[in-house]
Amino acid sequence: MTGNVESRRGERFLCRRGELLGALGFQDDPGRPHRRPDGGLTFWHYARPERLEFIFGTAGGLKAARPAFFATELTPDFKRLYMVEGFLDPKPRWLDDSPHFGGDGGRRWRGYIGDLLLRVDLPPGFQGVWVADYAHPMEAKAVQQGEPAPLDLDYDCRTGHEANRAYAHSLVPLETYTGGHLAPVVTVMRPGPGIAIPRSCVSVADVQPRMRRNDQAGP
Repeated sequence: MTGNVESRRGERFLCRRGELLGALGFQDDPGRPHRRPDGGLTFWHYARPERLEFIFGTAGGLKAARPAFFATELTPDFKRLYMVEGFLDPKPRWLDDSPHFGGDGGRRWRGYIGDLLLRVDLPPGFQGVWVADYAHPMEAKAVQQGEPAPLDLDYDCRTGHEANRAYAHSLVPLETYTGGHLAPVVTVMRPGPGIAIPRSCVSVADVQPRMRRNDQAGP
C-alpha cells in the first residue's frame, strides 16, 4: 500500500456502496442482464453433473450453501445470508479474455464451478439477486502472488480484507445493473443455507461451453 489513505485510488470502493470500476475509465465486461418479454431475468450457473439429481429432484433447486461474506457496516442487510452464484453470460468474456486480467478469472474460478451450464429464468419481481465485481478480489490475489496490481487500486492486500470489502460494496441489484463491472458475478442470497432458486426456474442450457462434447444434457 502506497500513499495515504485519502489519496488511494481504491478508497471510494471501501467507503461507499454501488461504486463502479468502469467509472474510473476501466473497460467493463460486456455482460448485461437478459430481460425476457415477460419481465423476468435470465442468468447462467455452472454445476457439476453429479448435482443434477438433487437440483431437479422433488425438493431441489440451486442451494445457497456458502455464507455470504458481504456484511460490513455499510452492508448490514447481508448479515447471516447464504449465497449461490452465477454469470450474466453463458461464457463470460472476463473469465478467459479480460483486458485487465487476461485469463486469470477462469483460472481462479476453475475449482469453484462445474462444467454443466444451467439456465436460470427468474420470474418478475424475484428478490435477493445482485451483481458484484470480482475484479476487486482478483486485484488482491495478483498482489499476494507477487505480481503487479492490474488495476493499481492500492489496497492493503496482505489479508485480502480490503478487496473483499470493496467486493461487497460493489453489489448492484440485478434488475438495475447496466454495466460498469469488470468481472460481474451474479449473487443470489437468502437467510441461512437452503434452496435459493427453485427447480422450476432451472433448466439445462442448450449450449455447453465447458463440456468436451456439445451434447445436450437432460435432468
